Amino acid sequence: MAADATRGAADLPRWDEPVIRFEHVTKTYQRKSAPALTDLSIEFERGEFAFLVGASGSGKSTMLRLILKETNPTSGSIFVAGKDLSRLSSWKVPRLRREIGMVFQDFRLLPSKTAFQNVEFALQVIGTPGRVVKKLVPEVLDMVGLADKGKRLPHELSGGEQQRVAIARAYVNRPTILLADEPTGNLDPETAKGIMDLLADINDRGTTVLMATHDEKAVNRLNKRVVELVDGHVVRDEKRGHYRGSSDESVISGAVPDGEVVGQWQPSDSATGGSVRASDVAFEQFDETASGDERVGDLDRAFEDSDSGEEDELA
Repeated sequence: MAADATRGAADLPRWDEPVIRFEHVTKTYQRKSAPALTDLSIEFERGEFAFLVGASGSGKSTMLRLILKETNPTSGSIFVAGKDLSRLSSWKVPRLRREIGMVFQDFRLLPSKTAFQNVEFALQVIGTPGRVVKKLVPEVLDMVGLADKGKRLPHELSGGEQQRVAIARAYVNRPTILLADEPTGNLDPETAKGIMDLLADINDRGTTVLMATHDEKAVNRLNKRVVELVDGHVVRDEKRGHYRGSSDESVISGAVPDGEVVGQWQPSDSATGGSVRASDVAFEQFDETASGDERVGDLDRAFEDSDSGEEDELA
């Protein structure tokens, strides 16, 4: 009995330790000759807001996938919310992901579900009692400024409103960590500003926010920690930084200078409700009789299936 209590205490995260820690992490994808990350060691504290910046292919999205345990490092160790991911059994991964919210560039809302139902689902899959769902969903929709739009379908919402629904869905479980992969990438500058204000508010409430982005204005306006990656290496880590660094030596490429037009954005299928991903099918058909962990596990596998073959471009 005492031994069990000791093991349980050991599994609990310490509040004085980093919420995310990479130790000498290298990640190589099979189809890539060069590593996506090379001997990366870095920490993120509880309650911190940090930007990951760098050109496409620099390793930003690979870091997020590793934190979610969507993929495993080739070598090295990763600790998330007090857990050593290399020692985490596959059946414990869904429980880990309850502590992590995820926001995507393309929103990934269910086209046939209302804003309320999209947020509600994040609670249903972990077996939250109905009375609690009815309390939490309106609260979080109000927090993101959509208290009066809960009955609207995604196609009846603007891009910014759809992203607010996605953020509400990611935050409704009050996660320890919120990961955001280009959350303003499909939005106009004014709408993007509102989304960044919302993420800053969530951070002020105690959630650690880690955001991969090419949005120079967002990074410069918030003046938070900036970690710059180049070819899988950290080349800059500033406590309060800007997108291009304090000198002209920053090697970010691929960003669009202010005022330069490189083409008109076309919304993704999931933003317009035009196609159904494997993950959408899982949302629609999840087993209400299964345990919470089983439901989350089924959903995780669907996301992994729908994203298979994309690892190269995500790196």
